Amino acid sequence: MKPVIFAILAITLYALTSVVVEQKLGRFSNLALTFLFTLPFIPLSLIFLSSSKLLNEEPVFPKGGYFWLTMLLGAIYFLADYFYIGAFTSGGNVITIATILLLGPVIVSIFRHFWVGGYPNTYQFLGYILVVIAVLLITKGSFSSVGLE
Repeated sequence: MKPVIFAILAITLYALTSVVVEQKLGRFSNLALTFLFTLPFIPLSLIFLSSSKLLNEEPVFPKGGYFWLTMLLGAIYFLADYFYIGAFTSGGNVITIATILLLGPVIVSIFRHFWVGGYPNTYQFLGYILVVIAVLLITKGSFSSVGLE
């Protein structure tokens, strides 16, 4: 149940920040916003780490090659946030951007296929097709806001 709660909290917080960026911060550069958004990570991480014993969670840090893989993923997260914020600062609207993010499971499936092999089952494949159709239908009136006319 914990992964589900974490995922719901994450998507709720991302949705909130999306609306705020669209409504209040979209006129600023995505590089400046990405930089400023990352500044609170260190103090917040230190607070969470220092209180981890109170939460009965012992942090386990990656070592060796896993450390460098983690650093690489940190750079990827930075770039992902840069492009995500850039979707807003270049004139995108929150509904269109959030709808396009529905393509996530399809893209994850493709990456996972190349990483571990295997193919989606029939239900997943049909679901992916429905997601693509949903994205096209929902964003039909908003394509011009993201340059997809």
